[in-house]
Amino acid sequence: MALNLLAVRKIETAQAKPKAYTLRDGGSLFLRIQANGSKLWWFRYRLGNVAQIYSIGVFPEVTLEAARQERDWARSMVSDGRDPILEKRVKIANQVEQNARTFEAVARKWMASNVQWSDYYAGQVKTYLEKDVFPKIGKLPVGVIKASHLRPIIHGVVERGAPTVAILIRQWCGQLFAYASGEGLCDSDPTALLKRSVKRPRVRHNPPLSWQDIPKFLNSVDDAGYRTTVIALRLMALTFVRTAELRKAYWSEFDLDNALWTVPEGRMKMRQPHFVPLSKQAIVLLKELHTQTGGGKVLFPSYRKPGEVMSATTLNKVLERMGYGGQFSSHGFRSTATTLLGLLSYPENRVDLQLAHSKRKKDSSRAPYDHTKYIASRTIIMQDWADILDGLAGGDSMSKIMEAFGPLSKRRRALLNVIERE
Repeated sequence: MALNLLAVRKIETAQAKPKAYTLRDGGSLFLRIQANGSKLWWFRYRLGNVAQIYSIGVFPEVTLEAARQERDWARSMVSDGRDPILEKRVKIANQVEQNARTFEAVARKWMASNVQWSDYYAGQVKTYLEKDVFPKIGKLPVGVIKASHLRPIIHGVVERGAPTVAILIRQWCGQLFAYASGEGLCDSDPTALLKRSVKRPRVRHNPPLSWQDIPKFLNSVDDAGYRTTVIALRLMALTFVRTAELRKAYWSEFDLDNALWTVPEGRMKMRQPHFVPLSKQAIVLLKELHTQTGGGKVLFPSYRKPGEVMSATTLNKVLERMGYGGQFSSHGFRSTATTLLGLLSYPENRVDLQLAHSKRKKDSSRAPYDHTKYIASRTIIMQDWADILDGLAGGDSMSKIMEAFGPLSKRRRALLNVIERE
């Protein structure tokens, strides 16, 4: 049987005719020239007594050499009594299934399954996986990935000066492989071999302002920049929420008449709505801010990018200009409140609730604290906190603050009376 009768030049110069015609390459491989000029590879065969045509593809997408290889494969199928058309369908189905099991496909399903994540955290996971992991191993089946695939990715992130991100990527991949194992897509977690591959950097918590530093800050903040930015810093001090929770706040979340701010679950770290009682001082600032930005939806719109909120770095840049660079950040208002309220012996569980910490009691069977509880006592604490800041800004000594707000003060007795009734 004559084989390989065609040449590339002959195929390329073959012209369309009013009716379709074929050019034989031998071995039952044909090139069909359609009336519209398209050129289709066919393989003709018999299985039993039935004549069949197996479509290989279109020239030049399928080259002459590739068509001959496909013909040889199809002939071997027929020799074994197997139908190449059915075999190709199985092959395609397996490939589709394989594509659904790639690292990237499984990772996206895993991310979508974590509905409890905040928008910020979900965005962080997605950003780093898309930037550092998917380009390297995203197309590989999740079941074949080994530690040797992940190690250079993690080391590359470390080398660019982001060891904390490298540790997060390893942890996220470990969670992803646990998810994939539960779905029957892989048998092991290759990140288990990488737990010591990155030296954990020394944790640098957001340092608080000491009570001695608070007066200087509060008395100099009004000259720090735009009034809206100043109000943002003062509200951070008064509410001690996370920076993103304030920065992305909408006016619709605030009930000024009832002095309550409801942060929706989508912006909270633990995916639970959070209630922030507003002190009188906070209400005054919000009413002033409303005269400037109340015509829009958000409290703090971006000056440079209309339609967006204040940049994530704005407040910290202002603090740097105030001389606090490397010493204090906007997130540090949380540790400032925690430290000073702890020094004054305010009830720890109420303060933790106001910080929106997901803190469990020692009995692990107990559910996390309900962030909607104890609003009455938390309202008193938030007003006390605002008055404490005013006292310090006005020059009160710590002993005077202790006398007015400490465990033996009238203010504390009023708080304890409310706590007893809650």
